[in-house]
Amino acid sequence: MKSSLRGPALYKTVNDYIKRYIIEHDLKPGDPLPPEGQLVEDLGVGRSSVREAVKSLQSVGIVDVRQGNGLFVRELNFDPMQEAFLFGIQFDPSTLAELLQIRTWLEVAVISDAVGHLDDADIKKLEVVLKDWKKRISVGKEYSDLDESFHQIIYGVLGNNTMMKLFSAFWVSFTSLDKELTLDTDPEDVYQFHVALLEAIRTRDPNLTRQRLFQHFDHVKTRIDQYLLRNKTAAEALIK
Repeated sequence: MKSSLRGPALYKTVNDYIKRYIIEHDLKPGDPLPPEGQLVEDLGVGRSSVREAVKSLQSVGIVDVRQGNGLFVRELNFDPMQEAFLFGIQFDPSTLAELLQIRTWLEVAVISDAVGHLDDADIKKLEVVLKDWKKRISVGKEYSDLDESFHQIIYGVLGNNTMMKLFSAFWVSFTSLDKELTLDTDPEDVYQFHVALLEAIRTRDPNLTRQRLFQHFDHVKTRIDQYLLRNKTAAEALIK
């Protein structure tokens, strides 16, 4: 494709070319892309335009730049969305409550399907997580990774990788404020909510499981409301 490209948004043209190249060549995550020098030659553009395009694709999680090794295709990810969530929470703390609402809608919507897919081996995995969880809170250790694992096991049985990546982006947003959100929280309460959720899952009753999930999220909402109130009070004190 030896053609000289022109225009103020030249990097955008290079950007589109790289994305089209990935699709047309049916490249998979981890596959190499043409090196910068080859892109410069093939497109008839300056190296700066190629680098600008690569940085743009890197920022949205499409391209992985490995120093000394070249350019590679990244797997589907929600890194840019995750970064936007984290900034949104800092810019407007109420964003956190809205993200919880979205997460609640999504999890409640799919929990019935998940309950129908969970088998005895999956339930055993959940029991192991809770056993480890109980040990940690008994000695005052952090447990947020087990909380995430518990939910990942439940929804992972649905085989929807995109949904799992989206849930992960939500999770990072919440755990970024973990200490602030747990100031008024008894770790035992959080643990018991998950014990109750597992008990509901064992009954294979989607309605009961959905009810327990709502109770869990009501508890999380209370923690977030407390955090937002503290945040608002602190802001008002600075103004006075």
